[in-house]
Amino acid sequence: MFFKRTPQIMPQPDIDVRTTPDGWEPGITSIALLNSDQLLVVDWDNRTVKLVDMVQHKVLYRLSVSGIPYGICTLPDSRAAVTLPEQKNILILNCSNTLTIMNTIRVSGECKDICYCNEQLVVRYSDPTEKIEILQMNGGVVKRKSLESSSFIYQNSLSVITESKVASIIVCDYNNRRILRLDENLHKQQVYPLPNGVAPGGVLAVGENQLLVSGYYGKLWQLDSTMSRWTLLSREGFGYGGTMAFCHIRHVLYWAGNEVKRYELS
Repeated sequence: MFFKRTPQIMPQPDIDVRTTPDGWEPGITSIALLNSDQLLVVDWDNRTVKLVDMVQHKVLYRLSVSGIPYGICTLPDSRAAVTLPEQKNILILNCSNTLTIMNTIRVSGECKDICYCNEQLVVRYSDPTEKIEILQMNGGVVKRKSLESSSFIYQNSLSVITESKVASIIVCDYNNRRILRLDENLHKQQVYPLPNGVAPGGVLAVGENQLLVSGYYGKLWQLDSTMSRWTLLSREGFGYGGTMAFCHIRHVLYWAGNEVKRYELS
């Protein structure tokens, strides 16, 4: 088990990710840990990516982008990848102290969620068809898999878990109330129906074959993917369709919708 026992979830003070130039309240679609002290936040409404210091509770840097950003994942060497669905682009950012655009990758559709896996990008698309692609860092397509139309419609529906250098791609299937586990060739390995047929709102791999899954009505579960065992961690507090990040060093879970909430897991 990733946790030695069912963890206690203790709310901590929220993190304010608003900045002076913002025209709107933050509309957060994705977050990712850069390191144990810094969080990257995608603010859809203000068309920005923000570097946030979680110790000082303040925005360190704010990068305006040319389109509406959606998904984000961290890459080696203090970099990150950000999707711009309407532009059909992925931005590669340098996140050392500031945020700067290093490269732009052109893709084949409206790219939404994104993850990094074994020197490649895993991308979920919503248009023209629902699909997942594995891409080289230059944008070349390695693998592609079509998905049922409109089944994977919420942010935070994609994650990657790696054990002994073997990676699995985890996907929320909203319409069918289940979590899918795919191998690196995008072949289906396992299916995990949610308890009581609840729709999944987001998934996050946290290591040792453990997943955190948010669901309707604010519930949060832990899924042991080796035993297909579900543990209810919280009955409320996790809004539907939010995005999550987990800090192993601090044992802190970050959840974001219109704000970044912080929970200590002990």
